[in-house]
Amino acid sequence: MMTAVDYQPFVERMINRYEGGYGWDRNDGGGPTKYGITCYDLAQHRGERMDSMARWAAIVRAMTLSEADTIYREKYATACCFNELNSGCDCVVMDFGVNSGSSRSIKYAQRVVDVHQDGVLGPMTLAAINGYNPKDFINELCNARLGFLRGLRIWGSFGRGWSSRVKDLRAYSLALIAKPPGALGEVAKPERPQDKELRIPKAFGKAYGPEEHRQLKEMHGEENRHE
Repeated sequence: MMTAVDYQPFVERMINRYEGGYGWDRNDGGGPTKYGITCYDLAQHRGERMDSMARWAAIVRAMTLSEADTIYREKYATACCFNELNSGCDCVVMDFGVNSGSSRSIKYAQRVVDVHQDGVLGPMTLAAINGYNPKDFINELCNARLGFLRGLRIWGSFGRGWSSRVKDLRAYSLALIAKPPGALGEVAKPERPQDKELRIPKAFGKAYGPEEHRQLKEMHGEENRHE
């Protein structure tokens, strides 16, 4: 297990390859997003109310990469116990969480390893994942993720990008089982994330289900104004 050194190369790759800079697709329920961090993520991190996507668009656009990295560490990496999971397994759980919510990702991981599906990655779930064959876990979680994505209403808008993202992530994560991140022959990351249009098409769209949208709006008391 060597996931502490998996983390930074993985997050930088995720941002540069899938998420990119600022964007706001009106079909994306995550709203204004930058570096993969949504307006909801940013408001929660700052202890503020996300009351209007239109108002928060400029705030998200001004967010620094440093703040985004802090949110990834404090919210997503912590929820999925990234540094305690087997190499490769860490990446597939966290990327699913970034794209569709940590609780959903963990529930699907718990389904793969046949433990109670409460959406919390506690000691029993951690032990079950780390005791599972890593190759099987990566493949089974990626397959389950694709099954969930295909059932979403916005699959027609984002399905191509999501499919490419999961395929690319699967290959990257499987390679981590046998090789350290520095031995993967990755191209050097650009100085700053490219525009989304130059990357995997619409891989950045947040794949939330109806319950995630409801929970987000309730949590923030959102009026959901788009104009």
